[in-house]
Amino acid sequence: MPRAWHRERGAQRRRALLPTLAALVLLVLAGCNEERWYWHQRLTLVVNTPAGPKAASSVVACEATRRYGALWLPEARGMGDGRACQGEAVVLEVAPGRYLFALLGDPSAFRVFFPGASKEKVVAKLVKLRETREVPRRFYPVLVTFGDVSDPKTVMQVDPQDLAASFGPGVSLSAVTLEITEAPVTTGVVEGVLPQPFFVEWGRIHKEALASGISAPYFQSLLGKLNRTDFQR
Repeated sequence: MPRAWHRERGAQRRRALLPTLAALVLLVLAGCNEERWYWHQRLTLVVNTPAGPKAASSVVACEATRRYGALWLPEARGMGDGRACQGEAVVLEVAPGRYLFALLGDPSAFRVFFPGASKEKVVAKLVKLRETREVPRRFYPVLVTFGDVSDPKTVMQVDPQDLAASFGPGVSLSAVTLEITEAPVTTGVVEGVLPQPFFVEWGRIHKEALASGISAPYFQSLLGKLNRTDFQR
């Protein structure tokens, strides 16, 4: 073959490699400009009942990443910072067979421990904290219960200022606290109350609503807005 042909083939191969090389350079640069922070936080509910105070908590693992100077939280569905956390909801048995769930999501540890501060400036401080704070009312997690824990369709939102409306006289929310901790992530509590078949049934209900062609009202309801990731992630 003529030398000119070989030179052209070599140039074509080099041009073909350019996108791959550019991607590798970007990956290396991204790695050089990335910092990660991890922490565990424990959410605790304390409820007054006719049988006396009851408490339950859950520890979740959270993550934040800084890329090119901007803090990034891997939020799910664009909701609160707590959506960057992995674990399970708080489950409190208020009365035999009657459960209160504090869903995953808020409260944001940044808002509780460093109200008004830039997240980028305080994330390194947050991971080193070993403190417990009362959660302000405006940052409470979503609270729900089920009329029947075997039936997803009986889900009901609970007013934190009026637990008696959902659980009867003498029941009230006493405290909600958040703690930065080294304790291990909580597992298995949600499954003990809401087993796998429960969420399979909930998924089936979602699919039927989508197939009905009139799903908008359903997905605006509490039953349609929630799914398994609100209880376990």
